[in-house]
Amino acid sequence: MPVNSGKFLYARRLAASLCYVGLVRLDTIRILPFSSDLREGKTSGGGRHRYRPVGQFLEDLKPVGPTDFLRVVRQFLNEYPQRGLVVVISDFLDGAGCEKALQYLADYGNELMLIQLWADEDRTPPWSGEVDLEEAETGGRLRIQVDAEARRRYTEAFDEFSGRIKAIALRNEGKYAGLPISVSLDEAIFGTMIRARSIA
Repeated sequence: MPVNSGKFLYARRLAASLCYVGLVRLDTIRILPFSSDLREGKTSGGGRHRYRPVGQFLEDLKPVGPTDFLRVVRQFLNEYPQRGLVVVISDFLDGAGCEKALQYLADYGNELMLIQLWADEDRTPPWSGEVDLEEAETGGRLRIQVDAEARRRYTEAFDEFSGRIKAIALRNEGKYAGLPISVSLDEAIFGTMIRARSIA
């Protein structure tokens, strides 16, 4: 889950909604938060009346450190060798890259549902002039000069990145949904995710 407070809150609420849907369908669900490592998870099943501990678990989650997808996926495949539907809710921003790790999940026989979250400024920077940027997870800082052309190139690069995440899901017969956190959860679940066939 992403560290940015707005994205992290949205991710938890979206996860809570998806867990509720799963429990209503009598699925067994396992929530596994991650950063540079898998963190302690929560498993539940047996119907909607089992939702309360899941909701409390998600409410109590706190963001922790930078993301290392490759390390986390290796841990996941080692600890949970059974195949199944793997839903990943993230901004997928990892300095070392996430694409190889996501492909590993599919190569081991898992069905992927990749849900990419972003804040509006992640895709379309609103700034101009000289800007100091701080990386939310690592604290790294960078001073850049931003103009209209730089914003255009940045948005193009962001869309290309999102396209690669989507391609990993689709070429492995999985699902992808891209969600700006400015979109309401109702629209995300009953609009974007249904159109992406992430929820049937």
